[in-house]
Amino acid sequence: MGCAAAVAALVLWAQQRERSVGPGYELKAVLPHETSPAQYRQVDQRELQTLADDGWELVTVVPYVYKNEEHGTPDLAPRPMVTQVYPGYFFRRPRLTR
Repeated sequence: MGCAAAVAALVLWAQQRERSVGPGYELKAVLPHETSPAQYRQVDQRELQTLADDGWELVTVVPYVYKNEEHGTPDLAPRPMVTQVYPGYFFRRPRLTR
């Protein structure tokens, strides 16, 4: 019984130690800019490049804003609909230990 308790204690200690080994991550979201109500501007590619140069790793890109606009002359019924997608970018980098 003493041996089993020692093994269980060792396993619990190892699991706790393994969780604390990882540095963790800082997270950053770069989203489309709202220039006026319901009007958006895509994220500037230079901003994304600057983040990459600063050590940020791109984790995912997702459609963040869908905007539907009617196009063509008003006398057309129905007017053609155009969908514009503004992606959001999500980054991470290892958290600096202090």
